[in-house]
Amino acid sequence: MRPSPPDSRLAGVFALGTFLALAACTWVRHSDFGDAQLYRVLVRHLLEDGTWLQLRYLPGVYPRFYEHLPFGLWPYALAARAFGEAALPPLALLMWTGTLLLVRRGAAQLAGPWGGVAAMLSLALCDNVFLRAGQPFLDAPLVLLATAAALPPLLGVPRARGWGLAGLCAAGAVAVKGPFGLVPFAAAVLARALVERRWRPLLVGAAVGVLASLPTLLFLLLSPEWREGYGRQQLLASAAGLRTDGRGGPLMPFRTAVSRFWPGLPLALAGGVVALGRPRALAQRLEAGRTEARGGARVLLLAVVLALAALCLPRRKLWYHALVAFPLLAMLAGAGVGPWLERALAAPQRARRAVLGLGLLFVLAAGASLAGLRSVLMSAPCVVSRELSGAFDRVPAGTALLVVSEKPDWDMLSTLAAERRLVPWPVGSISEPLPTGVEEPRLALVRAELPVAAEWTLIAEARGWRLVQR
Repeated sequence: MRPSPPDSRLAGVFALGTFLALAACTWVRHSDFGDAQLYRVLVRHLLEDGTWLQLRYLPGVYPRFYEHLPFGLWPYALAARAFGEAALPPLALLMWTGTLLLVRRGAAQLAGPWGGVAAMLSLALCDNVFLRAGQPFLDAPLVLLATAAALPPLLGVPRARGWGLAGLCAAGAVAVKGPFGLVPFAAAVLARALVERRWRPLLVGAAVGVLASLPTLLFLLLSPEWREGYGRQQLLASAAGLRTDGRGGPLMPFRTAVSRFWPGLPLALAGGVVALGRPRALAQRLEAGRTEARGGARVLLLAVVLALAALCLPRRKLWYHALVAFPLLAMLAGAGVGPWLERALAAPQRARRAVLGLGLLFVLAAGASLAGLRSVLMSAPCVVSRELSGAFDRVPAGTALLVVSEKPDWDMLSTLAAERRLVPWPVGSISEPLPTGVEEPRLALVRAELPVAAEWTLIAEARGWRLVQR
C-alpha cells in the first residue's frame, strides 16, 4: 500500500475522532443495553468465582450460562481484574477502533487513501455501530477478529504468513461466537477464488478454516456440559429453529444491511456499480480511470453477498448477527468512491477543504455527544435509574428482590443485577413461590397492572412500576 498523503492521514484522524466522540455518548451511569449489562454480570461472577470456563448469571436466570462460549469474555475479565469494571466500555471501544483501522487499511489498499477514509466514515457514522461500540458487547472482539481474518484474502491471494495470520484471527473469532466468527473469512476466501478463477485459494482457505475451528471443537468435545448447553441447545437449536426468540424471516440479514447500514449504504451501492461495471457511464465516472479498482470491488461485493447469504442459513436470526458483515460493506463503500475521491481531491486546496470539513464534523459530533445525543437516539432510561433511583440507593448490594411481570423483563433484571448489584428473581405473580430453600425476599418491583397483597407496603411508583416491601 502506497503511503498516505498528509491530508488523507489527518482526515483519517478526524474520522476516527468523530467515531470516538459519537460512541462516548453512551458513557453514562445507566446503560439501556440489556445484553451488555448481562455480560458485565457474567464477567463479575467469573472473577468472583475464580474460574475461566464456568459462567453464571442469576440464581433464578441462567445459574449456569451456556448461551455463549466463555472466551469472548476473557478480555473484559482481564480488564476488570486490572482496572475495575469501569474499564469495560473503553476496552470495547478500543476493539472497535481496531476494526475501523482495519477497514481503512483494506479500503485504502484497494481504492487509495481517500477510499480508506470514506470506508472508515461509512462505518463510524452508522448509529447501529457507534451506539453499541462503547458498551461491552461480544460484537467488539468478534467483529475485530473476524475482520482481521477476512482481510488477507480480500486484499489478494495470501502467502503462507497471511494465511497463518488469517487462521489465528479466525480461530479467535470462532472462540468468541462459534460459526459467526468464520463467516467473513469464508466469504472472503470464496469470493477471492471466484474472482481469480482458481481452486488453490479455495482449497487452502478451506483447510485454514477447518484448522481455525479445531480449538473450539476440541473444547466442546472435552466438555460435556458445554457440548450440551452450547453445542446442542444453542447452536443446533438456533440452526434448526427450535428456539422461538429472534426469528426474523429468511432474508433478515439482507434486510438488516439495507435498513441499518446508513449513511454508508449509498456508497456501498456505488461499490456495487464499480464491481459490476454497470451502468457503464456511472461506473467509468466512479473509477476515474483506475480500472484496476474493479477487481477489488468485485471481491468485496461477492464477499458481502456471500456473508449475508451465510447468515440467512440459521432459522433463528437476530439483526446484530449481521454486524460481522458491516466492515465488508464499509470497505465496499470505500472501493466505490475511493478512485473518484482520489481524482477530485488531487489538488492540495481541495484536499485541505475536505480535511477542514471532516474537522468540523468531528467538532459537531463531540458537541452533540456532550449535549445529550444519547437521549435523542435512544429511549428514556428505565425507572430504576431515574424516578426510583433514590429508593434503590437505600437498598444494600446483594439484596434479593422479586421482579413481578407477566413475562420476564430482561432489561430490568440486567439493570438491577449489573448497576445495583442486587439479586432479582423474575416471577409472574407476587405470591409465586421461589425454589425450595430460597428465602422469600422482602422487596419487590411489580408491574402496576398486577395485584399486590395487603402485606406489601408501597415505597414508590413510576412509569408502570411499583416498588413495595413487606
